[in-house]
Amino acid sequence: MNPSGQEDPFIKHRHTARYYAQRVRESLTTRVSKLICAIFLIILLVSGIVAFIVWLSLRPHRPRIHIHDFSVPALSQANGFENAEITFNVTARNSNQHIGFYYDHVEGSVYYKDQRIGYTPLLDKFYQEPKNTTIVYGVLSGATLTVNSQRWMEFLNDRSQAMVIFRLDVTSNIRFKVSTWDSKRHRMHANCDVGVGPDGLLALCLWLSFRPKEPTFTITEFSVPSISSQKSSAPGDAYQDDTDTVGKRKISSFKQEKDKKIQDRYNMDADEKVQRALANSISNGNAELKADLSTMIRYNTWGIRSKHHAIHLQATIPVGSDGKILD
Repeated sequence: MNPSGQEDPFIKHRHTARYYAQRVRESLTTRVSKLICAIFLIILLVSGIVAFIVWLSLRPHRPRIHIHDFSVPALSQANGFENAEITFNVTARNSNQHIGFYYDHVEGSVYYKDQRIGYTPLLDKFYQEPKNTTIVYGVLSGATLTVNSQRWMEFLNDRSQAMVIFRLDVTSNIRFKVSTWDSKRHRMHANCDVGVGPDGLLALCLWLSFRPKEPTFTITEFSVPSISSQKSSAPGDAYQDDTDTVGKRKISSFKQEKDKKIQDRYNMDADEKVQRALANSISNGNAELKADLSTMIRYNTWGIRSKHHAIHLQATIPVGSDGKILD
């Protein structure tokens, strides 16, 4: 100590052996804890990588359904309606290396213009081995084929133009089997458009795969503003004559990309006579307008442009007393 009675800061304290032993134990504990955490993280990382590799190797692929034959033999016969019958055969392919399939009952349905015209059970429950193909045959006739004479005439009309387009649906519930483990049930629903030619035989072609669909048009908003200033005291419905035209609008040509929506807003001005008549009908709550859309479109497939196709659509629009479209 210095003369003033305070400790000299330059003099180091001497610690006991117990103090140093405790410091060594704490340091050793910290190192062991860090080592255990590092080992745990490494095991976790390796387990995740192994699980990912196993999942990639055992990742199940659903069955692949292929149509090999589809025919309506009676289409080529003069009195075919009396012998109406649809026959088809498809294959169900299990392309997995180590995974099998448990099928519940397999069912087949045939549709024409989105209306089901036939249904039949195809197979009872069965197990399909890996890397295996199962052939499925189906016949629709009599009670399993609901086709009347009017529907048959539609078949014949389509056949005279080119081909009759049907849709075949194959459905079932399946379970994946990996070694001794079975998965829960998954819904299998396969469908395919098929074209039947004039001879009643399958006429699938590339056109079915890339068959273009016409664009769809939707009126999302419609209103007749400022109707209060256009009201008239003349009684009656101003739109008894369907040839009256409120207004026309020409839209410039444009290109629409695949899976793209185009939305626009257009205003139309009517002459004074039509405005008064329209305002009177709206105030009476009996206004009904017709929207007409006409255009020519071409399809662009892989740089190949088709010929022009005409589109002519009409829609009836009821208008309420507030000048807006009624729900």
